[in-house]
Amino acid sequence: MLPKHVFQPPRGMRDYLPRDLYERRVVENTIRELFRLYGYEEVETPTVEHYELLAAKVGEETRRTMYVFKDLAGRTLALRPEGTAPIARLVASKLKTAPKPLRLGYVWDFYRYDEPQRGRYRRFYQGGFELLGSSRPEADIEILSISIELMRRLGFESFQVKLNNVNILRSLMAEKGLDEATQNRILGLADKKRYAEAIEELKKHGVGEDLISKLSRLFQLRGVDHRELMSEAERVLKGCENALEALKNLRFILETVKEVYPEPQYLLDFGFARGLEYYTGLIFEVFVDGLDIALIGGGRYDKLVELYGGEPTPAVGCAPGIDRLVLAMKLKNIMPDPPSNYRVYLCILNEKVLAYGFKVSARLRAEGIPVEMEVMGRKLSKTLSIASSRGFLYTVIIGPKEAESGLVSLKDMAKGVQETLTVEEMLKRIKIRLQTLHVSKRL
Repeated sequence: MLPKHVFQPPRGMRDYLPRDLYERRVVENTIRELFRLYGYEEVETPTVEHYELLAAKVGEETRRTMYVFKDLAGRTLALRPEGTAPIARLVASKLKTAPKPLRLGYVWDFYRYDEPQRGRYRRFYQGGFELLGSSRPEADIEILSISIELMRRLGFESFQVKLNNVNILRSLMAEKGLDEATQNRILGLADKKRYAEAIEELKKHGVGEDLISKLSRLFQLRGVDHRELMSEAERVLKGCENALEALKNLRFILETVKEVYPEPQYLLDFGFARGLEYYTGLIFEVFVDGLDIALIGGGRYDKLVELYGGEPTPAVGCAPGIDRLVLAMKLKNIMPDPPSNYRVYLCILNEKVLAYGFKVSARLRAEGIPVEMEVMGRKLSKTLSIASSRGFLYTVIIGPKEAESGLVSLKDMAKGVQETLTVEEMLKRIKIRLQTLHVSKRL
């Protein structure tokens, strides 16, 4: 006898029942519709990648939670924890000569050994929009627009977009001689809002009070009064040309997006860093009230393709969290009900007429009419009771008499009326009923 625990999925992973899959597909289908509308071509990479590739730039927190193992040849592999690194590998190898820009999309599963909690699983699903080849703000604005359009198309009436340009913080630290590894540690602490620890880490490296003062002030600058926050950031960054240029880029992107999409609340947060080390410019996350987790996240990663051996390729992208969006839609009561599946039940009363019965079922399906066949050998009265309780429109009954005459018995489950018809008459009757139901549903 197997132990009881093996009959449940591993902790942090889920079974998806029909309703769960329907809800996931609502989000996935909307993502794929945006692939079509914005010109993104869908790709897929292996779930398993070389550990070194995935670990290179994902950040310490993600490295710590990766599922890592050795294969039978002794190679160190890992389950992908996020999608941007595999995309960068793909572009650096198989797509290195493809004309730019590249617009690539995906809907994949990912794995992280996080502590399971509301909206956070160890196996989870994300979509992805990756725009590679352009360093211009138009590319950043397109990715932000896609994120906002996705929220709108899923039915969210209000949501918040949090933004920053991580190059503001990186430029300040680089100017004082801090290497990339040290910058990553500081940004990793800032990502967790552990700002005091980030300042202590700075002090360990002997930086001057000027940098500590500037970063301390930036970590406190957040809110929705964009004009005042931008002005204050300019005062803090005075004399730091690269950081001011990054601020100018952020201002232009924000002002343009606000003009196109005034509805979301835009939160500027100059201490916002995200947890992935490959970001080089704009970063953002999307939230709704009542759920303290990001539903969509993204940003610019201009150096990742080159790190993987490709040509210098500026890039920007976003990843909608599919499980999280489903959770938020249910929280906001905007998840649509599954469409009515108007079906026909088919009951064959005698094994000798199975072939005729299967021919009738094939004809129904050829006309696009869903058919479920009685396969349990139940008596007719029980079959009709089940068909009625499960909401079937009609039950088609076939016995020796019907088969011999090339007819069927058709029972309307709502009216309780049963008629003997030709196959063509049956098809016509069902089609008229379905058409009426679909029209009334649209009205």
